[in-house]
Amino acid sequence: MTTMLVEPFAPWLRELSQAMQTPGSVGAFVPPADLLVDDNGVHVYMDVPGLRSEDLEIELENDVLTVRGERPYPYERDQGSAPAHRIERGFGRFERSLRVPGGLDPDAIEASLSDGVLTLRIPKPQRPSARRIEIKGETNGGGRAQARSEGRQETDGGGRTENAGAER
Repeated sequence: MTTMLVEPFAPWLRELSQAMQTPGSVGAFVPPADLLVDDNGVHVYMDVPGLRSEDLEIELENDVLTVRGERPYPYERDQGSAPAHRIERGFGRFERSLRVPGGLDPDAIEASLSDGVLTLRIPKPQRPSARRIEIKGETNGGGRAQARSEGRQETDGGGRTENAGAER
């Protein structure tokens, strides 16, 4: 079964940010992200158009996945040029933090960037399996049984020597 985690206020905040901007001003770049959790792990898909892998930083710490980067402003900002009439795309530094299930290994993150979509895969850690633990040390007659299995000679309580590997 796949679980999808969403940020309920992200579209609302984006619309509010656009409404509060003055015409021609540049809005912040907030890349939209999808976070999917299934039995195999976590998958994140984030739209980062125009960015290269060297423009991005990915970090997983305390169950929070953070993606940082910068989408540079592509137009010239000369004093003599006419101001932009309308800019709807966002630019500038950004940081997205997404809460992920606990216990994920930061060293196991697989990241790829293709056609402006950053894809992250974080496998769930293997659960420790139960295993039988051998107890070492002597118990009632344990030293004698161990000596027999190793084929050593030992003395019994009366001072007689017997071959521990031989049958009686």
